[in-house]
Amino acid sequence: MDGILFLVLAVLTAFVSIKLSYYGDILSKQKKISTAFVGGILIASITSLPEFVTSISAVILDNPSLSFGDILGSNMFNIFSLSIYNLFFFRKFIFSNSKNTFLYECIILLIEYIFILLNIRIITTIVLFVLYFLYAFKVSKLENKEQIMDNKEKYPLVKFIFIGIMLIILSILLTFQADKLTHIYPQISSSTIGAILLGITTSLPEVVSTFALIKYGNYDMAIANILGSNIFNFLVLSISDLFNDKSIYNLVDINSKMFLYGGILVTTILLISLFKKNKLLSFILSIIMSLSYLLIWYFQFN
Repeated sequence: MDGILFLVLAVLTAFVSIKLSYYGDILSKQKKISTAFVGGILIASITSLPEFVTSISAVILDNPSLSFGDILGSNMFNIFSLSIYNLFFFRKFIFSNSKNTFLYECIILLIEYIFILLNIRIITTIVLFVLYFLYAFKVSKLENKEQIMDNKEKYPLVKFIFIGIMLIILSILLTFQADKLTHIYPQISSSTIGAILLGITTSLPEVVSTFALIKYGNYDMAIANILGSNIFNFLVLSISDLFNDKSIYNLVDINSKMFLYGGILVTTILLISLFKKNKLLSFILSIIMSLSYLLIWYFQFN
C-alpha cells in the first residue's frame, strides 16, 4: 500500500511539474529572453523544484542521505534520459545538430562533482553556490535568437503561482512517503532509495519537458534544460548542507560513490558527444551512457 501511495504521489508530482513548466514557458515568452536562459535557468529551475523541496524536507526529517541520494540519482538519470532520447530520435541527430557545444555547462558540472568528492564542507558549499551564479550570469547575457511568439493564455502568472504551491505540497508528501519506505525496508539504504525512487520521480518533469522540446526540434533548449537542472540540483545540495548539522558531503557511502563516479563518467561522455558533433560517435557514446546508468542500478541491489 505504501509503495502504491508513493507511485500515486510521484505521478501527481510529475503532472503538476509539467503544468508548471508549461506556464513558466508562457511567461518567458512575454519578454525577449534567450533560448539558453529559458531552457537552462527558467524551465530548469522550475522543473527542479521537486528536488529542492524534497531535499530540504529530507534534511528536516533527519534523513540527509535521502537528500544526497536524490540529487546524485536525479543528475545521472537526467543525462541517462538525454542519451536515450539521442538513441530514440537517432535520425534527428540531437547531439550533432545542437548549435551549442555546452562546454561551459559540462565543465561546471565536472568541477562540482570533484569538489563533492574532495568533501571540504565550507569550500564545497561555497563553490557550488558560486558556480551556479556564474552559470546563471553567463546564460543571462546571451542574446535571444528565437522569434518571439504571442500567447493568448489567460492569467498565466496566477496559474503559475497556484501550480507552484500544489507542487510544493506534493513534493513534501512524496519525501515523507520515501522516508517511510526507508524504515519499512531497512535493508535498502536511504541513499539508494533517494537515488532510485526520488532521483527518478523528481526528474520526471525534466524528462517529459525535454521530450517535448526535442519533438518541437528545439534541441539546444532541451539539452540546456537537462544541464541547467543538474547545475541547479547541486545548488540545492549546497543549500541542504546549510540545513544539516554535519557535512552532507560526508554521506558518500559505497552506493552514493557509484552515482558520483557515474555522474562524472556520463557528464564527460556527454561533453565529448556535444563537442565532437559526430553522428556515429554520439550514437555509440549514448549507448555507453545508458549502460553505465543501468549497471549502477544493477550493482545497487547486488
